[in-house]
Formats: sequence, C-alpha cells, structure tokens
Amino acid sequence: MKLLKLVFLLLFVGLNSCIQEDIVDDAVPEELRIISSVNTLKVGDVVKLQASYFNNVGEKENKNIVWETSNSNVLFIDALTTNITALAEGTATITVKTTGSSGELTDSEIIMVVKDGVVVMPSENTKKGTIAPTASYVAAGDFEISKTTNGIQIILDDNYVADESLPGFALFLTNNPNSLANALQIDAYDDVDGTHYKGAFTYILDGVGINDYQYLVQWCRPFSILVGKATITDK
Repeated sequence: MKLLKLVFLLLFVGLNSCIQEDIVDDAVPEELRIISSVNTLKVGDVVKLQASYFNNVGEKENKNIVWETSNSNVLFIDALTTNITALAEGTATITVKTTGSSGELTDSEIIMVVKDGVVVMPSENTKKGTIAPTASYVAAGDFEISKTTNGIQIILDDNYVADESLPGFALFLTNNPNSLANALQIDAYDDVDGTHYKGAFTYILDGVGINDYQYLVQWCRPFSILVGKATITDK
C-alpha cells in the first residue's frame, strides 16, 4: 500500500511540475520562404520553384507571391506559371515578395547557370541546429538534416539528450515553437517503437522537404509545454 501511494505521489509531482510551467505566447514573426531550392542549372533547364507564406502563428496561408530575377538575360521567369528558364551562363538572384500584416516580406536564392555538358554536382543543402532547454528539464544536442530520395533524414549527434522524467515526451518539426498546431510529430513516449532519449539516432521522414520547417522542438505533450527548442539553419 505504501509503495502504491509513493507511485501516485511521484506521478502527481511529475505532472504538476509540467503543468506549472509558464504558458507562452504562440505568436511568431511572419515569413515568406522559398521551399524548393536549386543553386545550379544548365542552359535550357526549366524548373518550377515553390514559395510559401507563414502567418504570425506559423500556419501556411495562400498569398499573392511575386517572383523577380536580378538578370533576365540569365534566368527568365514566366509570370503566369512561375517557371524559371536558364537562358545563358551567369549568375542571377531569384527573389520572392508578398505583403504581410507587418509589411513587405521577401526571400531570395542565388542560382548559377552553366553551359550544357558541364557536370552539375547536386547541392547538399544540409541544415543544422542545436537544441537548448526552454524549461526546467534536460534538453540538449546537435543535429543535421539532409535530403533523401523520398524526403529528409534528421541525424542526432552523440550529445543529444531528452528528459526521461517528462510525463509525455514528444519531438516535433514545426514552424511555430510555441504551438503544436500544424506541427509534425516525429517521436513520442507512446510510439510503438518507443522513444529516443539519449545519444546518436537517425529519423527517416518521407514526404517532407528540407525547407518545410524552421524548428525542431521537444514538448511535454499532454499539457502542451515547450521544453526544448532548436532553430534549423543552413549548415
């Protein structure tokens, strides 16, 4: 009986500590982001890049997006289809623009065009990040994100750690670290295969683009409390 009471007491303390963490504001800066990326084309290549607007809670919304090129002699943009055609050798910057509630938003990408016959090495386009604690729990570790044939892989470093005492641990990709809305869960305490708390590990995620998300976060899921956060940046 005493053992049973102790178990209930420990469970209550764990849940209570998670509940008592401060509730954070879920607002984030608006963003316009080029989702599909390329850094080298051959003369004659035609590609269609994609860009998305994310509002101030990290949700994707439809917006009128304007595409521009810094050198139309090198890269031509079809205003109707937004297809980009490589016309001649050189370098040009592709810029996207839209208007958000806070004013004009932009993103850009530099593309080099080479002559036909030149071997173009695929871009690594690798991302990285470091998880840091946002609450009174253990949360740390470096990671890299790279493209795969069907999506991406997230490679956790040896120094990765998540707090095993959390009542409801979960790991997410998201565009808003302050909310679980529209977040992609990639690991959790109640997964069929369990969860990963410490050391090197690799997650394979099909159907996910390398520029689709801006944060990797750890949450106390039952009570929606952020406990660890990393901003995903270019390597």
